[in-house]
Amino acid sequence: EDFINNHYLEYRLQNMIISTIDASYSGSEGIREAFHKSSEILSSFRMVEEKQLVEKLFQQINSHTGLGTYGLDEIIGLLKNNVVDTILITDDIELYMIEKKCKRCQTIEEIIVEQSKRISKKTELTNMPCTNCKSLDLEITEQDIIDYISLIGTKTGAKVEVISGKAEYGSMLSSLGKIGALLRYNPNHS
Repeated sequence: EDFINNHYLEYRLQNMIISTIDASYSGSEGIREAFHKSSEILSSFRMVEEKQLVEKLFQQINSHTGLGTYGLDEIIGLLKNNVVDTILITDDIELYMIEKKCKRCQTIEEIIVEQSKRISKKTELTNMPCTNCKSLDLEITEQDIIDYISLIGTKTGAKVEVISGKAEYGSMLSSLGKIGALLRYNPNHS
């Protein structure tokens, strides 16, 4: 009931009121009704956010400031080195990170594969000895690339924005390989 005053629910996001919705009920029923009515409003707001993020990425890339980049391998490297501020990735990227860890010498090998090839690649890696000590005592794990990037982003303070691949701005991001990043600083500036 703290959320509803005179049967209205105000959406506050980043200290901004997006819209006010009339609810017929108070209490938990009113909250449910307001959330139901708000889905279209919130969807439109998210599309505006996605548009702004993708436009900013393209602006940084096209102006050659060094603050916008794309390419999965480059972004993962920059992310691990705490250079990335925000990663934009489409929800339809369908890539997996497979990690091969040697139980004897602890050597870790990471391989990115398409979803359709992940089972065969895991089987292949299971039968390949460690590149360091030649042991076959291996542990193979897999993780969706978005989850993998989000985990590293959490450690470095980078934001991860998942963009709908079917939307107009998701299609624009797809032209860059379905992933791009806004950087905290230009890593090549001396």
